Amino acid sequence: MSGGRRMSIAKGFRKDSYADRPRGSNVDVDPYDDDDTNQLKRGSSVWKSGFKGKLGNTYRLGPKVQFLPHLIRKKGTELMSQAFGELIYEHDKCRNVADKVAADILAFTKEQVCDRYRYVVRVIVGEKRGQTVKIASRALWDVEKDNFLTLNFENQHLFAVGMVFGIYLE
Repeated sequence: MSGGRRMSIAKGFRKDSYADRPRGSNVDVDPYDDDDTNQLKRGSSVWKSGFKGKLGNTYRLGPKVQFLPHLIRKKGTELMSQAFGELIYEHDKCRNVADKVAADILAFTKEQVCDRYRYVVRVIVGEKRGQTVKIASRALWDVEKDNFLTLNFENQHLFAVGMVFGIYLE
């Protein structure tokens, strides 16, 4: 191979020449894939290329619809009371129930149409033994756009605190 031209195969992609490489790049990869044996690469909806094209600016600095916690409070309280009900505190069992409740609350929260919001849901469960519990959290917060919701549940054996944070991303 002469004249700065080379041919090599690396991980199923064909590399042809230095001339095809974008300026300032040290990798020259053509979009042709010689490996058709991989099911994921043959047009499956699961495989994603990782390319995120540049989107035009919207010049929007605020949400069209704000995250409103009162829309989620009733369903969140209902989910927590159904899941924990008369459950007796057992560490492993309560952890699994808390994970399921957090996933259910997150799914319901995402169904609400609040574009450009990211949600964080935490459910904390503890055994009642007459103790005092303080729960704190910290985050960068925009008081105009971000919001949160706290859900409480108690029965004879345990307490559960659910927190939902709606954080706006510009």
